[in-house]
Amino acid sequence: MTETAALPNDSLTVQQVSDAITNAVRDGRLVPGQRLTEIDFAKRLGVSRPSVREAFRQLTADGLLHSQPYRGVSVRHMTRREVDDLFIVRGALEGLAVRLATPTLQNDASKLLAIQAELDTAETRNDLVAMSRQNLAFHMLFADVTGNALLCEQLRRISNSVYWLQFRVLVADDKVLQTNTRHRDIVDAVRSGDAAKAEAIMIDHVDHSRQLVQSLPDNHFAASPAD
Repeated sequence: MTETAALPNDSLTVQQVSDAITNAVRDGRLVPGQRLTEIDFAKRLGVSRPSVREAFRQLTADGLLHSQPYRGVSVRHMTRREVDDLFIVRGALEGLAVRLATPTLQNDASKLLAIQAELDTAETRNDLVAMSRQNLAFHMLFADVTGNALLCEQLRRISNSVYWLQFRVLVADDKVLQTNTRHRDIVDAVRSGDAAKAEAIMIDHVDHSRQLVQSLPDNHFAASPAD
């Protein structure tokens, strides 16, 4: 394959590379600290190295990957403090998103109910992969419904950050499935038009996820600079 410079119309290819890397981290096929190379992904995905390089750049900006001079690119490995900081921001933004989206979703909750039905099915089947996929859809729906481009972009970048992805495998147990109860509570609050209640439940729900992550042993986190 002849290598060509990445052009603006290559954006679809770059997105495909980004999606492939993101999904690999989410599924645990790429792990925190694992080094990634342009040539490996170019061959694996059948794309140009410039496309892979641009995907690496975007995912580094999003916080999923980490780039170091002379050491290359790797899957970002976060400290406990970095994970906490991201969850705090995520909780505030997702609370805002559900509050803003409630009036619209109260009028037409069909998409929300469809996602919740998929979550309930995943819970019944103990299907953690489906739970992870539908959980992401559930949380991103509120931002999408608001039509607020800035809010959507910030939550998209946080959802691509390594805290969202690397710990999906690490906390894959019954505690994760049990969090679906809070999804149903949010749906009920939204359908009744109680935006303040929906916001409060969402913030509490995100904080519960933070606590689940923080309960993991130290070896799941990067050492802090002071260590």
